[in-house]
Amino acid sequence: MLLKGLFRDTVVACLLAGVVWVSSGFAVVSGANVAKSGGVCGKAGARVVSQSVSLVCKKMVSGKLVWRVVKASTTSTTTTTTVGPTTASAPKVAVVAPRVVSASSATGNAVITIADMSPDTGVYAVQWVPSGQDFNSYQMYRTTTKTMTVPYLSCTRTYTLRVFVMQENWQMSDGFVNQNVTPHSATFDLTMPACTAAARATAAAATTTTVALTCATGGTCIVGDTGPGGGLVFYVHASGTFTCGATLASTCKYLEAAPNTWSGGSADPTKLWAISTYQSSDIATITNDSSAYNNALGIGLGYKNSLAIVNQGNDTTTAAGAARAYNGGSQSDWYLPTTAELNLLCQWARNVVQSVTTPCTGGSLNTGTGASGGFSSATYWSSSEHGARIAWYQIFGGGVQFYSFKDGALYVRPVRAFG
Repeated sequence: MLLKGLFRDTVVACLLAGVVWVSSGFAVVSGANVAKSGGVCGKAGARVVSQSVSLVCKKMVSGKLVWRVVKASTTSTTTTTTVGPTTASAPKVAVVAPRVVSASSATGNAVITIADMSPDTGVYAVQWVPSGQDFNSYQMYRTTTKTMTVPYLSCTRTYTLRVFVMQENWQMSDGFVNQNVTPHSATFDLTMPACTAAARATAAAATTTTVALTCATGGTCIVGDTGPGGGLVFYVHASGTFTCGATLASTCKYLEAAPNTWSGGSADPTKLWAISTYQSSDIATITNDSSAYNNALGIGLGYKNSLAIVNQGNDTTTAAGAARAYNGGSQSDWYLPTTAELNLLCQWARNVVQSVTTPCTGGSLNTGTGASGGFSSATYWSSSEHGARIAWYQIFGGGVQFYSFKDGALYVRPVRAFG
């Protein structure tokens, strides 16, 4: 207590005498020998407040220690904007054709059970033709049950059948054009048994719909035809079909390309391959190709690749995201093509013989059947990866295929597989 009192009395005495004690902090100065700007001080860096003015002790070039006024700091105002949570758009539903679980024939009708389709509206169309005929002209029946009894089948005849999921408000009177929401199931054959008298009477009274099909409505297509999605058919598989769909579980025969106005402008847009977050991230479900994968197995693979790119978190500012968001012809299975599909697209655009294993060279751009105008001579993105940071593209001006960083903005043209 004695020392504490002595210290207090000494400080009071020094202040009254005008003595200034300073340290690295601030001191309040009063008395006769007031610190002032230009006055001599004793310790560099010391600070005081004298007569409401903040001073700091600075060492001059000459070595002299002098008080200097501390410049007032500028007060800035920071405005904080609170951004509400972003609502992510609902992911697209994968389009999956119905799977025929069972099919059996009875007198004058067939009993069919389907499952695993997506989307499922609860409205289905069954189409059939005599075995050995194509579906350019067919008979059709509407039903709303997954286990369906299909009437009007002639006795002892063998039929080829297939099943679609239709729009939920679809009626037979609407016809079939662009009314389906999935591809058709795998086709299958049923042979009807001999008829009873009652069955023959029912068949004679039956009314069915016969429709002549175009390429756009499910008929046979050739290069240059308008496809179901409103694009142009640019590839017809020469020998049967190729695997396609979200999981490569379906089969297709044709590829169609969207028009160059697909994004709402007058020409194909340019997009990044991936948003900044994923521009150095590998997609595990896409095989990295050290060379352009111009292989028959690459035809139809673009849908699966594009789903993987979007599922990584890439939005419509990216090539695959924008292609998947396109819904021309009310079709939801558009995608960014692989190097193989892009090479076939380039060959069609340049009007040269199509071969998936042959580089796109020769010809003239935008001269293929139905391909008058629309393609840029610059680079188009594919959905094929080279590595974590780079992906493949193709130059339509000369057909060169190479790779680039995913942050590049290149042209985009969606395609889809069908048939």
